[in-house]
Amino acid sequence: MRHYLDHASTSWPKPPGVIEAGVSFQASCGAAAGRGGYRSSQEADRVVQSTRRLLQETIGAAHSDEIAFCTNGTHSLNAAIFGLALGSMGKPFHVVTTATEHNSVLRPLALAAKRGWLTWTAVECDPTGRVDPADVADAVRPETRWLFLNHASNVTGYIQDIAAIREIADRHSIHLMIDAAQSLGYLPIDVRDSGIDILSAPGHKGLGGTLGTGLLYVRREIQSSLAPLLIGGTGELSETIDGNFSWQSVIESGNLNVPAIASLKCAMEWKRSAPGTDYSLWIQQLLDAINASSKFEVVGSQRRSLHSHVPIISVVARSRNSGLLSQELAMMMESMANVECRAGFHCAGLIHKSLNTTDCGGTLRLSMGQTSQADDVVAACEGIQRVAEIL
Repeated sequence: MRHYLDHASTSWPKPPGVIEAGVSFQASCGAAAGRGGYRSSQEADRVVQSTRRLLQETIGAAHSDEIAFCTNGTHSLNAAIFGLALGSMGKPFHVVTTATEHNSVLRPLALAAKRGWLTWTAVECDPTGRVDPADVADAVRPETRWLFLNHASNVTGYIQDIAAIREIADRHSIHLMIDAAQSLGYLPIDVRDSGIDILSAPGHKGLGGTLGTGLLYVRREIQSSLAPLLIGGTGELSETIDGNFSWQSVIESGNLNVPAIASLKCAMEWKRSAPGTDYSLWIQQLLDAINASSKFEVVGSQRRSLHSHVPIISVVARSRNSGLLSQELAMMMESMANVECRAGFHCAGLIHKSLNTTDCGGTLRLSMGQTSQADDVVAACEGIQRVAEIL
């Protein structure tokens, strides 16, 4: 039996009805949204707009036109970062970010800096993955315009203190962008209460949708700061090539993946009525299994709660200079216990220096979601024990 513990990459299995919702839309409607006045095109547009309103309610946005659909989290982050860089009218600015960020933040920043559009500073984290807000404050310069923060690490699961970072942003009159790839769907998020100016997230992780959707929230007052990352078919002002296109229609240029959006809508509706998942017992079971072995150790803090961590646990060989790579551990977990988990650097290029996991080939990561089962966790614990016995 397959035991899937890689929800930090994408959720699986999908909630009931999610796959069927996408197939049903394609079979019964299949039209493009916003591309015609006929009945099925209007139905496609209703699916898009109702899902947009669900997202608006989920993150506490003031208006539905503050949310645009993207193809995934990477697309969303790139649209924000390059949009801000190109929208600065050739005046380079400074960004403060952290070493915990995903490469979808780090690589666009590095490329934009290489092209002279901005400068940036990545604040280090401690061995648990925590970023000290005082270090963030120290990194702010007179030319700093943005703070980019990874809400929850996809390596250690540590949840950063948004309120403390927002206070720093307010003190220096700068803006805050949040990457919620690992937190949206697991943690309550209210962009207005938290003072978040831009929020990015995929739709296929904590929200439970299928691959092919992402969202970008941009507060109304700063939408004009973003230059178009791409432009083409908007379904409006088709008679002109130089129109005053809305921010939302520019981000959504081209036909939207309406079948995936229909699946996302179903997943979000399911989450509203489904009982919440208490990951505490499962997390403790995994920690106990890891600590019972003399061969493995947990990366980051041993003390975990749902207030401090999302349900992600990273593991390395206790003897970090043994030459045993995380990829080898993952292969053994699958071959010996049918447990699917991810190994490597998890597209987070800077954090591993602070975690001392570079020479291990990164970490073995176990991550859970709302459709995980107790049997999956039991299998992972047994897998850890079996692998330890042969090492």
